[in-house]
Amino acid sequence: MYIRLKNAFLGAAALLGLSLAAPTIAAGAERPQAYSAIAIHGFPGRAETSGRIVKSGSRIRLEYTRDGQKVVQIILPAQGVMYLLNPRDKTYMEFRGPSVPTTSTEGYTSPCPPTGSARKITCRKIGSEVISGITAEKWVLASGQQGRALTILWDPARKRALRQDFPGGGNMVMGFVAMEEIAGRKVEHWLIRLAIPGQKVQGGDWWFDPELRVTLRENLPSGETRRLENIKVGPVDEAAFQVPSGWTLVKAPAGAAPARK
Repeated sequence: MYIRLKNAFLGAAALLGLSLAAPTIAAGAERPQAYSAIAIHGFPGRAETSGRIVKSGSRIRLEYTRDGQKVVQIILPAQGVMYLLNPRDKTYMEFRGPSVPTTSTEGYTSPCPPTGSARKITCRKIGSEVISGITAEKWVLASGQQGRALTILWDPARKRALRQDFPGGGNMVMGFVAMEEIAGRKVEHWLIRLAIPGQKVQGGDWWFDPELRVTLRENLPSGETRRLENIKVGPVDEAAFQVPSGWTLVKAPAGAAPARK
């Protein structure tokens, strides 16, 4: 359950394009502000999907529609609990396990796969390298097949690989462009360049909000897009992270994993 809850939290973050936080925050330093926003996700040839996100510290509330029904997901990593709410029936399911350490949600994160992943992948840090003026950590990930390693230049502050050199050749490189203003937010604009042998070089863009430590917009080379709109920064209602009074707890199906969007 520990792995399941942790992955649910990180999976929700990835789904919405979130960068959860910077490395360990020094005592007295300001933490990212709480906020709410509309998260919009798109794929080429498909209608965009959207949902509301509320974030305060490591706590996240997601509101979205699944199979025509509204779903609310409340993830509380520090308590080791996730609630899945069905507003139509006023029922909810509860998934519990050991708490997820703050270091997994708000502190330092490496590019290594989560503990307990199905694939056996070795992941080791071999040094550092400067890219776009940033000293990035250099990591090597391998699945055990000789000569099939993935090399990553990892920026722990943005929780992003600034360069990936693929086992079969080719790479994906991030390059800083400039600070820009979008919807009143001062954000970093990065270009993405994907080069695969025998294919046309593809590009994309990434806009990172350094104050909220979140991806504001993203246009990937694959055509996938993410963006946050109607961002409201500041304290959020604590009720957003609580099951409403009077709702009925229902038992989750045996072996059921927490649902995701």
